[in-house]
Amino acid sequence: MGSCQRTMTRQQKITLWVLIVVALVYFIIMIFPNSSSSEGGSVFSIFSDDEFITYPYVEKMLRGGSDIHETWGNLIIYGDYHYGYPFYFISMLVLLPRRLIMGDAFFADRTTNIVILRQMVNVVPFLLSTGILVYYKTKFRSTLKSIFLFILILIIPSAVRSNIWWWHPDSLTFLFIALTFLFLQKDEYRLGKYFSWAAVACGMAVATKLLGLFFFLTIPLYMLIARTKMDFAWKKILKKAFLFVLIMFVVVVLVNPFMWYEIPRNEMLEIQRFKQVELQEGYTHDDPYYYQKGPAFWEWTLSTWFGSPVFICFLMVSMLVGIVSTKGFNENIYLASWVIPFTLYALFLVAPKPDHYIYPALVPAYLTALDIPDYILQRWKTLPTLQKYVAGLLIIAVAFLLCQQVVFSLTADISLYQQYLVQNM
Repeated sequence: MGSCQRTMTRQQKITLWVLIVVALVYFIIMIFPNSSSSEGGSVFSIFSDDEFITYPYVEKMLRGGSDIHETWGNLIIYGDYHYGYPFYFISMLVLLPRRLIMGDAFFADRTTNIVILRQMVNVVPFLLSTGILVYYKTKFRSTLKSIFLFILILIIPSAVRSNIWWWHPDSLTFLFIALTFLFLQKDEYRLGKYFSWAAVACGMAVATKLLGLFFFLTIPLYMLIARTKMDFAWKKILKKAFLFVLIMFVVVVLVNPFMWYEIPRNEMLEIQRFKQVELQEGYTHDDPYYYQKGPAFWEWTLSTWFGSPVFICFLMVSMLVGIVSTKGFNENIYLASWVIPFTLYALFLVAPKPDHYIYPALVPAYLTALDIPDYILQRWKTLPTLQKYVAGLLIIAVAFLLCQQVVFSLTADISLYQQYLVQNM
């Protein structure tokens, strides 16, 4: 088994810099809708109540207090336990320099504050997580492949929507998910320090929005493969499994300090119990018909925000092809262990159907979009003539699907972008 590469090659550095430029352009493009005000002069998005609800809690954290006890209470007992403390704490840190420089005038400039939060807590983590996932898949060894996958994810309509509609913990949570994948890869089945870092990242994903729990299949699978490849004793496997869970638990508790206090802890548990009921049954103010479960009732969400059913099925097939064709560290098997159970959970057990509920499940599958052509091209020289014709037709079909997906995404993105600007200017 090869050791981790400690320095980047020239090709990898070129790829990295190209992706940085693309990310910078994307960041700038998102400033325009994110800096526009909504109807009626409100600085909050007209598409979601979330910003209107969550922003005052960040203001509360930044107000300080008349003494150390009030300051500590405002900072730690923030009050909204739908999302974990990391989301609010990082949002507070992002605005803290402005608060220190501007003093109390900071609270009157909500418009700029909201723009900063949308860009720094939504767009930046999204770009980082996408870059990390592309590196996880390609190691940046192929510039064209890395650029294509990077852009393919950036232009998913659901991704664009989530980057111009609101300031929300989804991108931040997805960053911790991406880091978990990366640390597992860097560990190379040693169950060493990077395995522990994967536990930290997974714990952060749990602490922010519980999504780290969907690694319930990935981590045991990784450990079983590590045992096979490294010939570890079962005693060591069980010890490392316990350590992983322990690190996760400690991280969740440490980064959610309100849990140290009984009243907010009980309030958080009650809120989460209520949210689980909403996930299972839907919201009481809407038509129960829309909360029926199953793939058929997700069709509009998937077709509107992610792509055609044919394209999504293609991604699943491509992911499986990558599993059987990859030697060494099999990135796809861990992607599949995340994508498949999470997607099945959303399709069959979740009643509300907003796109961001299934977004973290599906997006990693887009990393496998080029696996079928890769598999064919790697074996092209050894194929008989007739099989080359068949393989060529298959590559053309995949290229057509990918072009169709890019056109679908850009068409939806441009319409959404323009609509948002018109509605908010």
